[in-house]
Amino acid sequence: MSLATLTRSAAAFSRNGGPIVLARMIVALLGAAAIVLIGGPIRRFAQWRGWRFGENLPPLLHRLLCIGLGVRLRVHGQASDLRPQLVVPNHVSWLDIVVIGALRPTEFLAKKEIGANFFGRLVVGLQGAVYVERGRRRKIPQVNAEMARRMRAGAAVVLFAEATTNDGNRLLRFKSSHFEAPRLVLEEPLHSAVVQPIFIAYSRRGGLPLGRAERPFVAWYGDMTFFSHLWRFLLAGSVDCDVYCGPPLYVHRGEHRKAIARRAERAVRALAEQARLTPASG
Repeated sequence: MSLATLTRSAAAFSRNGGPIVLARMIVALLGAAAIVLIGGPIRRFAQWRGWRFGENLPPLLHRLLCIGLGVRLRVHGQASDLRPQLVVPNHVSWLDIVVIGALRPTEFLAKKEIGANFFGRLVVGLQGAVYVERGRRRKIPQVNAEMARRMRAGAAVVLFAEATTNDGNRLLRFKSSHFEAPRLVLEEPLHSAVVQPIFIAYSRRGGLPLGRAERPFVAWYGDMTFFSHLWRFLLAGSVDCDVYCGPPLYVHRGEHRKAIARRAERAVRALAEQARLTPASG
């Protein structure tokens, strides 16, 4: 990064309340670190014992991160309490994980690389995750079986079914591979399963409506690096995020995974249309 670029970035940081943003980030990160380092071992022990103790620590962690990042959440509708449950949101940015995690206790289907570093292991150990190796299709049945096991145990497992992020202006076609998991839940007697559709809309930035041209300030896709995107995000000012929760979709016995995926995709698209028609008020 050149000296001129650094100078412009520093000036922009100052204009957008940089010192306040920095102080807010430091306080939030200190709180998040305390939760991870102190609550993490307690939560992992509870998970090992099969207890639900400490399950509200991950949402608290993500809410602190939302405060530090300047993200204001507004929830429309209510996510279902029915279990077993597969949560299916759209996918725009790394920020989606923080947003979904702040709503309630959830576990994520995550790329194996996330758990490869120390910090990733700490956070994921607190949150709970099922790891998947991209490109290793023969591992998919094993991953689906683990997802089904977690769902039967009461976890709401989050699947980003687009399998990648995009510019935030469109919804990609859902991949059906992991919609086998709720079907596996139904193989055991007395079990039902639901899919919870969710649409995430980053609607305002710095108090003004976020248009199509400005969504890349929030969206993370292509060859964007994480830290450069995070820096741009912090410079751009606070962001309002509207989360739309649709009615749960009951999975039918004998229903093919592709049919479940198409139903979930239609439900999320309907929520996207609802978001489009709803004015982004301040």
